[in-house]
Amino acid sequence: MDQLRFLPISLRERSISKREIVLPLEAALQALEILERQGVQILGWEGWVKYADGRVGHGSAPQGTVSLSHMSASEAAAFCRSTMRNDAAEWASDNPGTTNQLHFCITVKA
Repeated sequence: MDQLRFLPISLRERSISKREIVLPLEAALQALEILERQGVQILGWEGWVKYADGRVGHGSAPQGTVSLSHMSASEAAAFCRSTMRNDAAEWASDNPGTTNQLHFCITVKA
């Protein structure tokens, strides 16, 4: 499924996946706001790392959340914002000086 369809082109183009919402922190937070306004059910997120050589993988990225399907769109968005910010800060602290970039894969219900 093309989950990117919920986002404006400006954010779609920043995703490092052609089918999934995978964005750096600030763009991911913008995406959460947009998804929440649309009432899209956010099921969770997982961390991805874009390596300096262009590869993408999970590597040292935070695991993310379990399914948030039991939450409302607003509750899930708020929970994701909080955990993404906290995990991004922890990842940056654990990886000082890295040229790798942390991204967040946000999964939504169709």
